[in-house]
Amino acid sequence: MQKKRLLITISFSFSIRYIVRTGLLEKIKAFAEPVIVLTWNEEDLIKELRNKGYEVYILPELIRGTAYKDIRKKIDYWFVHFRLKSPTKKNQDKFLKQYNSFKQNFIAQSRKLYNIAKMYLPGVQTKMFEKEKKLLISDTNYHQILKWVKPLNINAVFTVTPFHTQEDILLRVCNDLGMKMITSILSFDNITKRGWIPVNYNVYMVWNKYNFNELVRIYKGINKDKIFITGAPQFDFYYNPNFLLTKEEWMKTVGIKDATKKIILYAGGPKSLFPNEPQYLQHINDAINNNEIEGSPIVLFRCHPVDILQRWKDSVGSSNNIVFDSSWTGEKNLVSTNITEFDIKKLCSTLYYTDVHINLCSTMTVDGSAFNKPQIGPAYDDIAPAKAHLLKGMYWQEHFIPVLKVNGIALANSKQELIELTNKALKHSDMDEQKCKQVVEEIITYANGNSTQRVAAILENEI
Repeated sequence: MQKKRLLITISFSFSIRYIVRTGLLEKIKAFAEPVIVLTWNEEDLIKELRNKGYEVYILPELIRGTAYKDIRKKIDYWFVHFRLKSPTKKNQDKFLKQYNSFKQNFIAQSRKLYNIAKMYLPGVQTKMFEKEKKLLISDTNYHQILKWVKPLNINAVFTVTPFHTQEDILLRVCNDLGMKMITSILSFDNITKRGWIPVNYNVYMVWNKYNFNELVRIYKGINKDKIFITGAPQFDFYYNPNFLLTKEEWMKTVGIKDATKKIILYAGGPKSLFPNEPQYLQHINDAINNNEIEGSPIVLFRCHPVDILQRWKDSVGSSNNIVFDSSWTGEKNLVSTNITEFDIKKLCSTLYYTDVHINLCSTMTVDGSAFNKPQIGPAYDDIAPAKAHLLKGMYWQEHFIPVLKVNGIALANSKQELIELTNKALKHSDMDEQKCKQVVEEIITYANGNSTQRVAAILENEI
């Protein structure tokens, strides 16, 4: 029997890690014919996949007119106010407003309130979605994408980023053509932090029970029987010892020369969210210089994939205590680059060989918990102390609350507390193992390294 043709979208570096590096693509090949569509020209990856016999295409650039962008902006307002209804959505909005001018905030808030108020009028919401459908056809290159995708003879579609504008029109076209639509939500924060998912998928896969309930709450009428809790395939690497480098090879890779010292991993956040964050790296560096952190540990700073390493170097300056390390980052577009198997081995080894992890309400809290490492989060702001409560609110976002409820990360409410928590963790690096296990259970559900197989089994059954 001829295999069904499954279109698989890749519009983000992390999609490569999930779809290709976990081995999911090889598993899919056993029961379907993968047709891979990238939204950018990643030459090394394309060559690698074609050499293995996969069909690979680059999606034509998606074009949206002004009118279509405007209607989608209105739908974003509708989504947050009428459907998302997350009690913590305002936390990030309030936090980020401090970096805008009064005029910017006033204009944005006025526009938002005006559009929401209109939506309470009879028939406005219905007309808005009718207009969106018409503009999708008339004010984008919908017909070009339709003409492009038809000859591929696709039976079903699989995406891990159903909210991405880079593939939005393609997914709408495929849905309109009657293809079976399947999604596995890439991360545990995507449902509440990303925007409206315009396609009603036949199948959804998520990390945990919270994601399950979010989908049911937000997308009315969704079939609960077609939402599957699979865990997180990208965490399978952490339970596979083959993805650990030797300590010597890892140290050489990241540039650490002293094997006798303990290592603090500081996983930085992006400037777009945390422009003042380098202060915490500076505080740790100063504390080591002043012998306030015992044992003169090394700080391994890992730059966020969508951040620029140089901003941290410029802020903190050179230091014998800090080793600066970059993660996978695209040259032209920070989120568009190949993630190799070695990149993943380097990350796994970094999490494994470091002793204490510090980050600002990041998914890295969960990554580090998979390795039973103490997790510390700065929750103060010496640059803008009057706004420190807004920073702390960033931890109390819907997706992250389960971590806080099991005390999975120790929040430092001052520079002195950050130093004290770091010292305590360095002395007793195994003290939080039970909390780490609880974090993993709450967020990725399964800690057995079999999430990729679960996703593959659901895909096979559905296709």
